Amino acid sequence: MIATRIGADRSPYLHASTTHTYDEAGDIDLIAVEHALNGQPVTLTPAEQLYTARLLHDRGYDLTAIGRRVRTDRYTVAAWRNNGWQPVALHPKSRKKAGR
Repeated sequence: MIATRIGADRSPYLHASTTHTYDEAGDIDLIAVEHALNGQPVTLTPAEQLYTARLLHDRGYDLTAIGRRVRTDRYTVAAWRNNGWQPVALHPKSRKKAGR
């Protein structure tokens, strides 16, 4: 029988902020970011994806794990990191795949 005991895998709960719920300057919902930090399914804006990826990178997560949590691939996360945690331009072929 394969099962997991309730509470068996209790990794520390990650917080985006302990005092704020919204960052007006960056237009970032810190509650959504906190859900993503902890692996809960949530839809993030591009700004929230970048912010979450940077926080996870600063906490030592690898690119694949970061990509899973922000729902993108490791190559996009690497491009963000290499661009100083700023958005990168999409290749024209990528835009077609994304339906843009």
